[in-house]
Amino acid sequence: MVALSNLISHRFRGFAPHENTIDGLNAALDFGVLQVEFDIRVAKCGTPMIYHDEAALDKDGKLHYLCDVIADDFTSLGGVFAHMPTAEDLFAAIRQHSRKEAKLLIDIKDAGFETEIHALVMLNRLADRVVYVSWVPETLYAMHDIAPDAKYCLSHWCQSPDAKTRQVHKVFEAKMGHINRPRRKMVHGERSGWFVDGPLRGELRDIVSSVCVPQAMISRALVNDYHKDGIEVSTFSYIDWEHIRRHKERFNIDTYFIDNKHVFDEM
Repeated sequence: MVALSNLISHRFRGFAPHENTIDGLNAALDFGVLQVEFDIRVAKCGTPMIYHDEAALDKDGKLHYLCDVIADDFTSLGGVFAHMPTAEDLFAAIRQHSRKEAKLLIDIKDAGFETEIHALVMLNRLADRVVYVSWVPETLYAMHDIAPDAKYCLSHWCQSPDAKTRQVHKVFEAKMGHINRPRRKMVHGERSGWFVDGPLRGELRDIVSSVCVPQAMISRALVNDYHKDGIEVSTFSYIDWEHIRRHKERFNIDTYFIDNKHVFDEM
């Protein structure tokens, strides 16, 4: 059986006109969603912002990388930038909301800013509700050094990414399932991730409590391998109950990233 607690609102999609916004967060929490996921990118000035992509369009249709723009200029750029809250403001909204049981999956897209992000989590007294998620192992290793008792999730490809994916992502490949501590500490303005041919192994596997993989790549063998060590498996993304129920029966997935509010409406 798939319960509400198994569903993750992916960027609050469908709960507001724009994803990754405070309006969307509040609507999802008002609805009673028990797991919400949102993304952090970092502006040029070091301010953590709530947004998924490394770049966005301004009011004139011009593309800017977030890492090239200071946070104070986001509003004047307009366009997509006008809808991006700071992590500080979003975390404050979470703290102020009456629903305190919702789990928060914070997907960190840039590495090198872990101290600032964790400080905001602690300031808003959210540590016991947070799972730090990333496609970037640099940030998971660094965050684990800061907060070894926190929960961590690695997103990764478990089959070789296709050409379309490789066109927009820098793809790194694990060796025999191992992603060792990378030498670089800073990843800013990059879209990247790791291909792990099979289950994760080594130190990073010991750090994570869950993994997240594309639904089209999942296998029962992969899920079973992670489950034997108590590691939960999430898959993304779903817009209807037919696929959720089919994948639960076939793969025994733990949690599902949801891109369509109708899935919650039809609970």
